[in-house]
Amino acid sequence: MPERIEKLRHMVKDLEAELDSLERVDDESRQFLEDALEDLRAALKEKDTTSLRSESLSQRLRTAEEYFQVSHPTISGLVLRMIDALGQIGI
Repeated sequence: MPERIEKLRHMVKDLEAELDSLERVDDESRQFLEDALEDLRAALKEKDTTSLRSESLSQRLRTAEEYFQVSHPTISGLVLRMIDALGQIGI
C-alpha cells in the first residue's frame, strides 16, 4: 500500500499544478476542489489512511470532477484517476 499512497501524493501534486495553471475557472469550483485536496494532503501527510476513508472526500472529488468535466477535461481526468487510486486502496 505505501506505493499507492505515494502514487496519490504525485497525483495531488499534478492536480495542484494543473489547477494553478488555469487562467479561467470560477472561484466556487476552484475552492471546492482545493478544499478536497487540502483534506487529502493532510491525510497523506499524517500517513493516516483511515482519515482518507471519508465518504465525503470521495463524494467531493466526484462532484469536483463533474464541475470540471466540460470546461477543463485535463483536471477532470486527473480527478478521475485520483478517485480510482483511492478506490484501489479501499476508499
